[in-house]
Amino acid sequence: MSPIKYTVGVLVSALVSGCEGLPPQLVQPEAPYNGAIPVTIDTPADQALECLAGSSAVKRSRTVFAVHSISDLTQKFSVDEDGPYVPRDTAGMLVTALSKAGVKQVNRVNTVVTEFEIARAREQILGDGQDAVVEGERLPYRPLERGALLGSDLVIDGAVTQLDFNTYSGGTEASLFGIGGGNRKFALTVGADIRVTDTRSTELVMAEAYSKQAVGVEVYGSIFRFFDSELFDVKIGSKSQEGLHSGIRWMLAEAAYNIVSTTLKHDGSCDRLLPKNYVEVAG
Repeated sequence: MSPIKYTVGVLVSALVSGCEGLPPQLVQPEAPYNGAIPVTIDTPADQALECLAGSSAVKRSRTVFAVHSISDLTQKFSVDEDGPYVPRDTAGMLVTALSKAGVKQVNRVNTVVTEFEIARAREQILGDGQDAVVEGERLPYRPLERGALLGSDLVIDGAVTQLDFNTYSGGTEASLFGIGGGNRKFALTVGADIRVTDTRSTELVMAEAYSKQAVGVEVYGSIFRFFDSELFDVKIGSKSQEGLHSGIRWMLAEAAYNIVSTTLKHDGSCDRLLPKNYVEVAG
């Protein structure tokens, strides 16, 4: 047996024997591991959205927005990892961005609970813990009031229609006598087509395509050595990669800004808070 295999065997044996000494009732539980603290998610477009929320164009507007669905039409998924690359609740990201812009919204993404309660109220079995008074009559159930549901003026829907891997890649790599290193840069592009429709007339108010490039950089070094009949491969380095989902969130935040500022005829004073490239393209 090689010296390396013997050493590894001794260490494993010592670790196993050390775990066998305590009965189960005396073993102390491991302390939970806590990572980074939870934070609210921000995008580089959030300052511009918050600026919109404070503008007179938004504050005076009575327009009610609704988000229907942002579906995944890329048909791309990972078999070996986590399934689809595009998150299921992409529409929820757009709802959040519109909320930061301060506009009025009605929920059209998920109406399951609302429809359930309306059905139970129609059956007169849904209550609120106290009687309701309608035209002087006390009712032990929740009444259905005409006109209680708020309608929308503009509905937003669309799809993530583009997901191109390896939009750009490049780098260098070198090795000599089993010692090597290198760096690599890579990017992928995600895009969405978003529509805004007048819910009364079905007139198409806006139709825009948006895209976002997610980039990454990897720097690494490696050492390959043979010891006796064993091969040892040691790798060190760092990898910085922009998340695809965070890139989609940023893209939809830009879309929300464009939709609100265009449909409510904002004066453009908040454009200065957007990332520079957007202002240059939009201008």
